[in-house]
Amino acid sequence: MRVLVAGATGAVGRRLVPRLEAAGHEVVGISRRGPRPVDVLDAEAVVLRYGILYGPGTWYVPGGAVAAALAGDPGARFLGSTAADGSVGSFVHVGDAAEAAVRALGWPPGAYNVVDDEPAPGHAWLPVLAEALGVPAPGRTEGRAPWARGAVNARARALGWAPARPSWRTGFADQGR
Repeated sequence: MRVLVAGATGAVGRRLVPRLEAAGHEVVGISRRGPRPVDVLDAEAVVLRYGILYGPGTWYVPGGAVAAALAGDPGARFLGSTAADGSVGSFVHVGDAAEAAVRALGWPPGAYNVVDDEPAPGHAWLPVLAEALGVPAPGRTEGRAPWARGAVNARARALGWAPARPSWRTGFADQGR
């Protein structure tokens, strides 16, 4: 099967591309560092919508950009939010994201949320992440981003995928694997 991997050199792509090639698939990769030529895709496709990626190769690792931002480093290169407010997000470990992508090769066309089982507001997950990173947790704030409402993985689960790290609560502490 021909597979297009957007972000082939990113946190998920580095784990996914070798698995797809080992399984005999023809992989076409795109990255910020320069795209390889991409053929026209079929009109019907499987689309994976990943939650906030954490784990090796992401901003959310010890010593990474989020840790620097939470520690108050003015030079931190982090584009997300560290507001401990009511904005709800959904997470997925890069290993779980790669596993979902491999399994999705056999899924029917459609869009699938690839997230863990626990969407959560910033005031719940940020203190847990800060503890795992060994940095101070931000104080709780009011409000929320209207678009930040989390996601549910029911469609992917119905086809047999389940995250090995079903919650960010334990996943943040298990980032080295």
